[in-house]
Amino acid sequence: MSRSGFFDGLLVGTVLGAVFGMLYAPQSGEETRSHISKLKADNEDLIQDTKQKTEVLINKTKDAIEEGLDRLTKTIENKKREHTG
Repeated sequence: MSRSGFFDGLLVGTVLGAVFGMLYAPQSGEETRSHISKLKADNEDLIQDTKQKTEVLINKTKDAIEEGLDRLTKTIENKKREHTG
């Protein structure tokens, strides 16, 4: 794993951990919503950066899966031709 990927994962994990920690903290719903709103407002740049990095990672993952499936399909077709031809 690249150093950049590690820190991206660390960033996403930190944000998710903070959100889940607040959701399960013993306080009223109104206090929790207020806290989340303040957290979102204070970290809008970080949230947008994390969102963009997550979207890039998802697209890279989809591309890698599609490429792998294409290669697997071609390999299977070649093996079938070898057996029948």
